[in-house]
Amino acid sequence: MLLSMLLWLLPHVPLKAAESRLPTIGDRSNAIISPEREKTVGTAWLRMLRAQAPTIEDPLLLDYVENLLLRLASNSELKDPNLSLVIVNSSEINAFAVPGGIIGINAGLFLYARNENELAGVLAHELAHLSQRHFARGLENQKANSIAALSALLASVVLMSTVGADAGMAALATTQAAMIDQQLRFSRHNETEADEVGMQTLARSGMAVSGMADFFEQMSKANRFSGETPPDFLLTHPVTENRITTARTRAGRYPPKRSTDSLEFQLMKYRITSRFAKDPSALLKQLEAQRAAHAQRSNSDSLLNEPLDYGLALLYLRLYQFDKAHTLASKLIRERPERLAYRLAEAEIYLAERKFPEGIATLNAAKRLSPDNPAVNTMLAEAQLRAGNPDATIVLLRQVLARHHSSPSLWNLLAESYGKKGDRLGVYQAQSEYLFEHGLLDRAIEQLTFALPLATRNFEATARIQNRIQEMERSRKDLEL
Repeated sequence: MLLSMLLWLLPHVPLKAAESRLPTIGDRSNAIISPEREKTVGTAWLRMLRAQAPTIEDPLLLDYVENLLLRLASNSELKDPNLSLVIVNSSEINAFAVPGGIIGINAGLFLYARNENELAGVLAHELAHLSQRHFARGLENQKANSIAALSALLASVVLMSTVGADAGMAALATTQAAMIDQQLRFSRHNETEADEVGMQTLARSGMAVSGMADFFEQMSKANRFSGETPPDFLLTHPVTENRITTARTRAGRYPPKRSTDSLEFQLMKYRITSRFAKDPSALLKQLEAQRAAHAQRSNSDSLLNEPLDYGLALLYLRLYQFDKAHTLASKLIRERPERLAYRLAEAEIYLAERKFPEGIATLNAAKRLSPDNPAVNTMLAEAQLRAGNPDATIVLLRQVLARHHSSPSLWNLLAESYGKKGDRLGVYQAQSEYLFEHGLLDRAIEQLTFALPLATRNFEATARIQNRIQEMERSRKDLEL
């Protein structure tokens, strides 16, 4: 619920008078808030999110979703396809888009999406919110000053995340009542437009456009028979029979495309399923039974067998049944040596056993297949650190951090690496970046003030630290519109 409420917050921030007088050139929304300013606001919001909600930085999962997003964004109406991804550590269904190219999903989306087309449908819908500048148009649409509503809404969000959902919802009810009437019609228009534009993106990306309607229908059925409070996704993306019907009608206008699946999606689905299993032993028995049934079928589909073996290997790992985990991981590598996920699973097992040389060898073999893959390099960096090789870790982490920005916790790993070397200056600087990316601004600046005396004999290092302190100080105003 925290994410949805924060998204309510964004469209109700009043503009500064100076910016509201900007001339209209081209896109009218640029006169309300520029794309550059949206980027600043969105990045600051993401730091706030990390400070308040647990996130997942599984490098393999991030790599898969980022690649799918890139495929979709490159075929969308986005002028800048460079996006920032955040995966919230929650088994609930939710997805959201924040101005400035921020796309977020709950990990639970993998538990409910049945195939890649359904996941892509959700992502394409969120990308459409960005490409159509719905945030900027929402600011243009608002007619009333809402400082009081913003303050009350923020308070309700804090209550919800600290005291509990009941207290938060009680505070929220009064706040939303004043907003909903003026926002509802505009929000419905946005959702309709995002559905239509999202389908265009799916078609251009070579995906089945029916995936969006399929997922809507899946959510509607699940909510209808659950008898529970609707998930956040349905509160912010209401699914009606009319919306499903309209989506089906739109999908019918496109050339028919069989709704195929991808092996990568199924692997990630099992990865999340094993992670969130409340009773991993019971799930293990269920998957073992499925595997036995599949083994009796001749010419069974590898799209069923491979993910199932992968999921079993991860469950065996979680339950410390390392020999069985190795057996399945080795089998998968023999059959599909080019598949990085299987090599990384084997490495995960070795590292859990504290067999660091074997884990590093496995990861180096994966690195030869894909030298710049962030998941491989991240896991290799962790393995090198655990094996007592901080220099190798630092080199790898610097490479990953220079190219990818979805794993800010790597700054903490970098700080630990510098600590192993006894490099206090490096520790303070890396720890500062970690704290900054997690919304802890004052503590981040404090780390840099600790670093300054250690750099007194290095003019360039001193200048970099001072400049970074100034940049962080200026970021205090990043959420001001």
